[in-house]
Amino acid sequence: MTTAEQMVASSVTLVTLPAIFVRVKRVVDDQTTTAIDLARVISADPAMTARVLKLINSAFWGFGSRIDSLSRAVSLLGMIHVHDLVLATSVLETFQRLRPEKMDVAKFWRGSLFRGLAATALARKSKLVDLGRVFVEALMSDLGHMVLYLKAPEFAAGAMQQTREQPWELARTERALIGCDFAQVGGELTDSWNLPPCFGETIRHQNDPQAAGEYALEASLLHIAAVLAELHASDCDTAALAARIAPSAWQIIGLSPDCLPEIILEVEANLSATTRLFGLPASGLA
Repeated sequence: MTTAEQMVASSVTLVTLPAIFVRVKRVVDDQTTTAIDLARVISADPAMTARVLKLINSAFWGFGSRIDSLSRAVSLLGMIHVHDLVLATSVLETFQRLRPEKMDVAKFWRGSLFRGLAATALARKSKLVDLGRVFVEALMSDLGHMVLYLKAPEFAAGAMQQTREQPWELARTERALIGCDFAQVGGELTDSWNLPPCFGETIRHQNDPQAAGEYALEASLLHIAAVLAELHASDCDTAALAARIAPSAWQIIGLSPDCLPEIILEVEANLSATTRLFGLPASGLA
């Protein structure tokens, strides 16, 4: 049996984020630096610069006027928001290169994008402000599965097969077969990158949002978004699967299940465009 810490430690060379993100994080963490310092660091990487500006100017992020320079982007959005945009693109750059044995990679990215869009739509309806961070947390919320399929493909695939008719039992089955589940591994992975604790705690407790303490609201958004992504990907009975959403999650975010049809329509309307925006393969994702 393997712990989440052991699983991540043995994967460190495979899932290391690009150097550009490390430099960006160092600037953001240093209270003596300025927006100009952050813009200068990102500008040294033309590819990252182009991706960040593309994201900022997309309909998805919804900023009113065109932002044509990183210095203006950091000035208007703030260093934390730009940090999260660089994090999102860095995660995609790192994990798109991986092709784990037995994993349906197209389905994985489809689910990850769906989670991100669903959590953002729920957060917007809840009138939360930091939609960018919610999107990135949800986008990364299933990364633990990528690690499990890299390091324990037979067991990870076996757990998925065993719970095909009851996907809400997946985490429990993974713990029985492997010793840890995808949420625990995902939380440990983001901790290993020294990200702010909200990332690790929301991802780690997405299956039990009340256990996330001060991050229970974000964990609740991830919890509901994961169920909606499963609904989108499987032939499970909609009512049965939706019933697996913890009632406390609805209470924490201040919404009711009545909003689900509207949320699902919004996500499906934006999925193809978001796929193109992040440069993911169109095949199997639209």
